[in-house]
Amino acid sequence: METTNGNDQRELEALRFSSRAARAITTLEVQRKAIGREYGERIKKIKALILILQQRESLGQMSIEGIDAVEITPELRKLIYNPVGDLS
Repeated sequence: METTNGNDQRELEALRFSSRAARAITTLEVQRKAIGREYGERIKKIKALILILQQRESLGQMSIEGIDAVEITPELRKLIYNPVGDLS
């Protein structure tokens, strides 16, 4: 009887560990998707800035006004200099 109890306990422990491992995989998959979305948002913001700069350049405004004519927020400037910052 005691051996059966010990075996049952070890089996239960293994099942709990397996369940914990499955939750770990789920957590990693959710995190990967969230980071992927964040990368996409960052790329979109940088591309929008590039488009604005290209449009101003094609209109000949960059040589007159320079980069100061384009509003670059501190957040966007930080993103340009460190595009993968704060991602984990």
